[in-house]
Amino acid sequence: MGCENTNAVEASFRVSQLIAKAGKPHTIGEDLILPAAKQIVQVMLGEKAVQPINLVSLSDNTVKRRIDEMADNVLEQLIQSVKESRFYVLQLDESTDVASLANLLAYVRYENGGEIKEEFLFCKPLPTRSTAEAIIHTVNTFIVSNGIDWSKCVGLSTDGARAMLGQHSGVVRRVKALAPRATSVHCSIHREALATKKMPPDLKTVLDEAVKAVNFIKSRPLQTRLFAVLCGEMGSDHHQLLLHTEVRWLSRGKVLTRLFELRDEVHVFFLNTTFELAHRFRDFEWLAKLGYLADISAT
Repeated sequence: MGCENTNAVEASFRVSQLIAKAGKPHTIGEDLILPAAKQIVQVMLGEKAVQPINLVSLSDNTVKRRIDEMADNVLEQLIQSVKESRFYVLQLDESTDVASLANLLAYVRYENGGEIKEEFLFCKPLPTRSTAEAIIHTVNTFIVSNGIDWSKCVGLSTDGARAMLGQHSGVVRRVKALAPRATSVHCSIHREALATKKMPPDLKTVLDEAVKAVNFIKSRPLQTRLFAVLCGEMGSDHHQLLLHTEVRWLSRGKVLTRLFELRDEVHVFFLNTTFELAHRFRDFEWLAKLGYLADISAT
Protein backbone atom coordinates (compact mmCIF):
# COMPACT_ATOMS: atom_id res chain seq x y z
CA MET A 1 0.00 0.00 0.00
CA GLY A 2 2.90 2.34 0.79
CA CYS A 3 4.35 1.85 -2.68
CA GLU A 4 0.99 2.61 -4.29
CA ASN A 5 0.65 5.81 -2.26
CA THR A 6 4.15 6.90 -3.26
CA ASN A 7 3.35 6.26 -6.93
CA ALA A 8 0.06 8.13 -6.58
CA VAL A 9 1.83 11.18 -5.14
CA GLU A 10 4.42 11.08 -7.93
CA ALA A 11 1.64 10.81 -10.54
CA SER A 12 -0.10 13.79 -8.94
CA PHE A 13 3.08 15.85 -9.19
CA ARG A 14 3.67 14.84 -12.81
CA VAL A 15 0.14 15.72 -13.91
CA SER A 16 0.26 19.01 -11.99
CA GLN A 17 3.48 19.88 -13.81
CA LEU A 18 1.78 19.21 -17.17
CA ILE A 19 -1.16 21.41 -16.16
CA ALA A 20 1.21 24.22 -15.18
CA LYS A 21 3.22 23.98 -18.41
CA ALA A 22 0.04 24.02 -20.49
CA GLY A 23 -1.28 27.04 -18.60
CA LYS A 24 -4.60 25.31 -17.93
CA PRO A 25 -6.90 25.96 -14.93
CA HIS A 26 -6.16 23.75 -11.94
CA THR A 27 -9.69 22.32 -12.00
CA ILE A 28 -8.94 20.49 -15.26
CA GLY A 29 -7.16 17.75 -13.29
CA GLU A 30 -10.24 16.63 -11.36
CA ASP A 31 -12.81 17.61 -13.98
CA LEU A 32 -11.19 16.12 -17.11
CA ILE A 33 -7.78 14.47 -16.78
CA LEU A 34 -8.61 12.04 -13.97
CA PRO A 35 -11.96 10.87 -15.46
CA ALA A 36 -10.30 10.52 -18.87
CA ALA A 37 -7.47 8.46 -17.39
CA LYS A 38 -9.98 6.15 -15.69
CA GLN A 39 -11.91 5.66 -18.92
CA ILE A 40 -8.75 4.84 -20.90
CA VAL A 41 -7.45 2.38 -18.29
CA GLN A 42 -10.86 0.71 -17.90
CA VAL A 43 -11.19 0.11 -21.62
CA MET A 44 -7.59 -0.91 -22.26
CA LEU A 45 -6.70 -2.82 -19.06
CA GLY A 46 -9.98 -3.64 -17.32
CA GLU A 47 -11.91 -2.52 -14.25
CA LYS A 48 -9.36 -3.81 -11.74
CA ALA A 49 -6.62 -1.59 -13.13
CA VAL A 50 -8.74 1.52 -12.41
CA GLN A 51 -8.52 1.09 -8.63
CA PRO A 52 -4.94 2.41 -8.21
CA ILE A 53 -5.87 5.53 -10.20
CA ASN A 54 -8.44 6.41 -7.54
CA LEU A 55 -5.51 7.07 -5.20
CA VAL A 56 -4.25 9.93 -7.36
CA SER A 57 -5.40 13.27 -5.97
CA LEU A 58 -5.93 16.01 -8.56
CA SER A 59 -8.31 18.38 -6.80
CA ASP A 60 -8.02 22.12 -7.42
CA ASN A 61 -6.23 22.75 -4.12
CA THR A 62 -3.94 19.76 -4.53
CA VAL A 63 -2.80 20.80 -7.99
CA LYS A 64 -2.10 24.33 -6.73
CA ARG A 65 -0.13 22.97 -3.78
CA ARG A 66 1.89 20.63 -6.03
CA ILE A 67 2.76 23.48 -8.39
CA ASP A 68 3.77 25.75 -5.50
CA GLU A 69 5.93 23.02 -4.00
CA MET A 70 7.68 22.37 -7.32
CA ALA A 71 8.24 26.09 -7.86
CA ASP A 72 9.70 26.45 -4.36
CA ASN A 73 11.96 23.47 -4.95
CA VAL A 74 13.25 24.85 -8.25
CA LEU A 75 13.95 28.21 -6.60
CA GLU A 76 15.77 26.52 -3.71
CA GLN A 77 17.98 24.59 -6.13
CA LEU A 78 18.75 27.74 -8.11
CA ILE A 79 19.60 29.77 -4.99
CA GLN A 80 21.86 26.97 -3.74
CA SER A 81 23.65 26.87 -7.10
CA VAL A 82 24.17 30.65 -7.02
CA LYS A 83 25.53 30.42 -3.47
CA GLU A 84 28.01 27.73 -4.49
CA SER A 85 29.16 29.67 -7.55
CA ARG A 86 32.39 31.67 -7.31
CA PHE A 87 30.64 34.65 -8.90
CA TYR A 88 27.35 35.71 -10.44
CA VAL A 89 25.91 38.57 -12.47
CA LEU A 90 22.41 40.05 -12.45
CA GLN A 91 20.19 41.46 -15.15
CA LEU A 92 17.34 43.75 -14.06
CA ASP A 93 14.40 44.96 -16.09
CA GLU A 94 11.37 46.92 -14.95
CA SER A 95 8.29 46.24 -17.06
CA THR A 96 4.59 47.06 -16.98
CA ASP A 97 2.09 44.25 -17.56
CA VAL A 98 -1.31 44.35 -19.27
CA ALA A 99 -2.93 45.44 -16.00
CA SER A 100 -0.62 48.50 -15.87
CA LEU A 101 1.20 47.09 -12.84
CA ALA A 102 4.97 47.58 -12.58
CA ASN A 103 7.06 44.44 -12.11
CA LEU A 104 10.76 43.96 -11.57
CA LEU A 105 12.26 40.99 -13.41
CA ALA A 106 15.67 39.62 -12.47
CA TYR A 107 17.86 37.08 -14.25
CA VAL A 108 21.07 35.57 -12.92
CA ARG A 109 24.11 34.13 -14.67
CA TYR A 110 26.42 31.94 -12.61
CA GLU A 111 29.03 29.19 -12.72
CA ASN A 112 27.95 25.59 -12.21
CA GLY A 113 30.01 22.50 -12.89
CA GLY A 114 32.50 24.39 -15.02
CA GLU A 115 29.71 25.88 -17.17
CA ILE A 116 28.08 29.29 -17.24
CA LYS A 117 24.33 29.03 -16.77
CA GLU A 118 21.60 31.64 -16.99
CA GLU A 119 18.25 31.39 -15.22
CA PHE A 120 15.21 33.49 -14.40
CA LEU A 121 15.61 34.53 -10.76
CA PHE A 122 12.42 36.31 -9.74
CA CYS A 123 9.57 38.59 -10.72
CA LYS A 124 8.46 40.95 -7.97
CA PRO A 125 5.78 43.67 -8.07
CA LEU A 126 6.70 47.29 -7.46
CA PRO A 127 3.64 48.46 -5.48
CA THR A 128 4.24 52.19 -5.88
CA ARG A 129 6.61 54.12 -8.14
CA SER A 130 9.38 52.27 -9.99
CA THR A 131 12.13 54.41 -8.49
CA ALA A 132 15.73 53.40 -7.88
CA GLU A 133 14.99 53.16 -4.16
CA ALA A 134 12.06 50.76 -4.72
CA ILE A 135 14.05 48.64 -7.18
CA ILE A 136 17.16 48.30 -5.01
CA HIS A 137 15.00 47.57 -1.94
CA THR A 138 13.29 44.72 -3.82
CA VAL A 139 16.56 43.26 -5.09
CA ASN A 140 18.42 43.62 -1.79
CA THR A 141 15.56 42.07 0.17
CA PHE A 142 15.61 39.01 -2.09
CA ILE A 143 19.40 38.66 -2.05
CA VAL A 144 19.76 39.07 1.72
CA SER A 145 16.72 36.97 2.71
CA ASN A 146 18.05 34.06 0.65
CA GLY A 147 21.59 34.30 2.01
CA ILE A 148 23.27 35.20 -1.28
CA ASP A 149 26.60 36.97 -0.93
CA TRP A 150 26.67 40.43 -2.55
CA SER A 151 30.47 40.29 -2.72
CA LYS A 152 30.24 37.55 -5.36
CA CYS A 153 28.24 39.80 -7.69
CA VAL A 154 30.63 40.88 -10.45
CA GLY A 155 28.25 42.35 -12.99
CA LEU A 156 24.93 44.11 -13.55
CA SER A 157 23.01 44.56 -16.79
CA THR A 158 20.18 47.09 -17.07
CA ASP A 159 18.31 49.18 -19.60
CA GLY A 160 18.94 52.89 -19.98
CA ALA A 161 16.17 54.14 -17.70
CA ARG A 162 17.01 57.05 -15.38
CA ALA A 163 16.12 54.99 -12.30
CA MET A 164 18.73 52.43 -13.36
CA LEU A 165 21.57 54.69 -14.48
CA GLY A 166 21.16 57.80 -12.30
CA GLN A 167 24.61 59.22 -11.54
CA HIS A 168 24.07 59.77 -7.83
CA SER A 169 21.26 57.46 -6.71
CA GLY A 170 20.58 55.08 -9.59
CA VAL A 171 20.29 51.31 -9.16
CA VAL A 172 23.72 50.71 -10.72
CA ARG A 173 25.46 53.04 -8.28
CA ARG A 174 23.65 51.49 -5.32
CA VAL A 175 24.48 47.95 -6.41
CA LYS A 176 28.15 48.89 -6.75
CA ALA A 177 28.05 50.15 -3.16
CA LEU A 178 26.89 46.67 -2.08
CA ALA A 179 29.08 44.78 -4.56
CA PRO A 180 32.33 46.70 -5.16
CA ARG A 181 33.55 44.23 -7.81
CA ALA A 182 30.44 44.64 -9.96
CA THR A 183 30.73 46.24 -13.38
CA SER A 184 27.71 47.54 -15.26
CA VAL A 185 26.71 47.08 -18.89
CA HIS A 186 23.78 48.29 -20.95
CA CYS A 187 21.47 45.45 -22.04
CA SER A 188 22.45 44.42 -25.59
CA ILE A 189 18.83 43.77 -26.59
CA HIS A 190 17.89 47.32 -25.62
CA ARG A 191 20.88 48.64 -27.58
CA GLU A 192 19.76 46.69 -30.65
CA ALA A 193 16.25 48.09 -30.28
CA LEU A 194 17.65 51.62 -30.10
CA ALA A 195 19.82 50.94 -33.15
CA THR A 196 16.82 49.91 -35.22
CA LYS A 197 15.28 53.33 -34.66
CA LYS A 198 18.06 54.70 -36.91
CA MET A 199 17.63 52.18 -39.69
CA PRO A 200 17.87 53.30 -43.36
CA PRO A 201 14.81 55.26 -44.56
CA ASP A 202 13.73 52.60 -47.07
CA LEU A 203 13.70 49.87 -44.39
CA LYS A 204 11.95 52.18 -41.92
CA THR A 205 9.24 52.77 -44.53
CA VAL A 206 8.78 49.02 -45.01
CA LEU A 207 8.57 48.52 -41.24
CA ASP A 208 5.98 51.26 -40.79
CA GLU A 209 3.87 49.95 -43.68
CA ALA A 210 4.09 46.38 -42.37
CA VAL A 211 2.84 47.55 -38.97
CA LYS A 212 -0.04 49.41 -40.62
CA ALA A 213 -0.99 46.27 -42.57
CA VAL A 214 -0.99 44.13 -39.43
CA ASN A 215 -2.94 46.66 -37.39
CA PHE A 216 -5.48 47.12 -40.20
CA ILE A 217 -6.47 43.48 -39.77
CA LYS A 218 -5.86 42.95 -36.06
CA SER A 219 -7.51 46.12 -34.76
CA ARG A 220 -10.90 45.21 -36.26
CA PRO A 221 -12.66 42.11 -34.84
CA LEU A 222 -14.58 41.41 -38.06
CA GLN A 223 -11.45 41.67 -40.19
CA THR A 224 -9.64 39.34 -37.80
CA ARG A 225 -12.38 36.71 -38.05
CA LEU A 226 -12.58 36.94 -41.84
CA PHE A 227 -8.81 36.65 -42.14
CA ALA A 228 -8.82 33.54 -39.92
CA VAL A 229 -11.45 31.93 -42.13
CA LEU A 230 -9.42 32.75 -45.25
CA CYS A 231 -6.26 31.24 -43.74
CA GLY A 232 -8.19 28.07 -42.90
CA GLU A 233 -9.51 27.80 -46.46
CA MET A 234 -5.99 28.26 -47.86
CA GLY A 235 -4.56 25.58 -45.57
CA SER A 236 -2.19 27.93 -43.76
CA ASP A 237 -0.12 26.84 -40.77
CA HIS A 238 -1.21 30.00 -38.91
CA HIS A 239 -4.65 31.61 -38.82
CA GLN A 240 -3.80 34.90 -37.13
CA LEU A 241 -1.34 37.76 -37.41
CA LEU A 242 0.38 39.08 -34.29
CA LEU A 243 -0.50 42.58 -33.11
CA HIS A 244 2.38 45.06 -32.97
CA THR A 245 2.69 47.79 -30.34
CA GLU A 246 5.62 50.05 -29.54
CA VAL A 247 5.47 49.01 -25.88
CA ARG A 248 5.99 45.33 -26.69
CA TRP A 249 8.99 46.02 -28.93
CA LEU A 250 10.64 42.69 -28.12
CA SER A 251 7.90 40.92 -30.10
CA ARG A 252 8.62 42.88 -33.29
CA GLY A 253 10.58 40.00 -34.83
CA LYS A 254 7.71 37.55 -34.28
CA VAL A 255 5.22 40.04 -35.72
CA LEU A 256 7.24 40.53 -38.91
CA THR A 257 8.02 36.84 -39.28
CA ARG A 258 4.34 35.91 -39.04
CA LEU A 259 3.41 38.61 -41.55
CA PHE A 260 6.05 37.36 -43.99
CA GLU A 261 4.88 33.75 -43.60
CA LEU A 262 1.28 34.81 -44.31
CA ARG A 263 2.14 37.27 -47.12
CA ASP A 264 0.14 35.33 -49.72
CA GLU A 265 -2.90 35.13 -47.45
CA VAL A 266 -2.64 38.84 -46.67
CA HIS A 267 -2.39 39.64 -50.39
CA VAL A 268 -5.56 37.67 -51.14
CA PHE A 269 -7.36 39.24 -48.19
CA PHE A 270 -6.53 42.77 -49.32
CA LEU A 271 -7.96 42.14 -52.79
CA ASN A 272 -11.42 42.70 -51.34
CA THR A 273 -10.53 45.82 -49.34
CA THR A 274 -9.69 49.44 -50.02
CA PHE A 275 -6.52 49.35 -47.89
CA GLU A 276 -4.08 51.84 -49.42
CA LEU A 277 -1.04 49.58 -48.97
CA ALA A 278 -2.56 46.45 -50.52
CA HIS A 279 -0.31 46.77 -53.59
CA ARG A 280 2.80 46.30 -51.42
CA PHE A 281 2.10 42.58 -51.13
CA ARG A 282 2.57 42.28 -54.91
CA ASP A 283 5.87 44.19 -54.83
CA PHE A 284 8.79 41.73 -54.86
CA GLU A 285 11.34 44.31 -53.69
CA TRP A 286 9.12 45.39 -50.78
CA LEU A 287 8.56 41.75 -49.78
CA ALA A 288 12.31 41.09 -49.95
CA LYS A 289 12.93 43.96 -47.53
CA LEU A 290 10.14 42.67 -45.28
CA GLY A 291 11.81 39.25 -45.22
CA TYR A 292 15.15 40.90 -44.38
CA LEU A 293 13.61 42.85 -41.50
CA ALA A 294 11.89 39.71 -40.19
CA ASP A 295 15.21 37.86 -40.30
CA ILE A 296 17.34 40.44 -38.48
CA SER A 297 14.60 41.23 -35.93
CA ALA A 298 14.14 37.60 -34.97
CA THR A 299 17.82 36.97 -34.18
